Amino acid sequence: MPIDKSPQLDFPLIDEIPASEVLILRDIDIVGVGALRRHQIEELQKIKKFILLTYEEIIPDSVHGIYSAEILRTLQWLRPLQTQKGPAFDFGEEQKKLFARLFPRTRSALGVAASRMMDAYLQEMEWSSWLLQDHWRYFVGFLRSKFPENKALLELAHWEWVWAWIEVQPFEPDKSEAGFVHVNPSLQIIHLSVHNPVLSRDQGVYAFVYDDKKQTVVEKRLDVYEAQILDLLHEDRKYTEKQLIEMALISDEIDTQINAEEWGKKFQGLCQHAILTR
Repeated sequence: MPIDKSPQLDFPLIDEIPASEVLILRDIDIVGVGALRRHQIEELQKIKKFILLTYEEIIPDSVHGIYSAEILRTLQWLRPLQTQKGPAFDFGEEQKKLFARLFPRTRSALGVAASRMMDAYLQEMEWSSWLLQDHWRYFVGFLRSKFPENKALLELAHWEWVWAWIEVQPFEPDKSEAGFVHVNPSLQIIHLSVHNPVLSRDQGVYAFVYDDKKQTVVEKRLDVYEAQILDLLHEDRKYTEKQLIEMALISDEIDTQINAEEWGKKFQGLCQHAILTR
């Protein structure tokens, strides 16, 4: 099928997948991705064929070497029907489309200021990745400089970015030491300091991970005990399950203590949500 007759997949995948047998992918959307996005593409491979468009000429020099290595690795699992140079590309317009897909609720919350903030960010930030989506990694910090007192808005933008970031990262589980407890390498923590009506979430601490077995992003609100377990494991500390519970029992960080059996249940809950493995 000619390229002008094949529909292009836009990421994140929020639209219905086109019925066409052949779909167009762009290297700036899929090279080097892992987690949810790679799973989505691999599932589509079972019923679709791909044309890969490359935009090597627009990749920043600072990451061109990494891009070259990553595209070779990507081609090993992607196996496109054909690869060809992509047509003319408007970086600014593409980023504006992507902004609406990555931050739909933040965009709505910004209202009339959304376009102004988007344009200002694009003018200030120099593209330094081979993935189009990576250009928005500093947007939350940018908003913080503009709206330092608007906690609900900043936490909303952070929430949306975490989902977008986890979706594309090629996480490698830690299997180096059997018997020890391991934290999911995709773990991200968001603290909501106020109730967020847009998210329909109460104030609290939320954990997000990519569950490799279920191929989905998992969200869990943490209680004080679960948060303490994760705190004990920070800085790559190594504990067995038994040692971790023993450390939790002697912790003086929590006013109301629980017994070893209850700590064990908290630990199991974190394992069930793929936050911890052993």
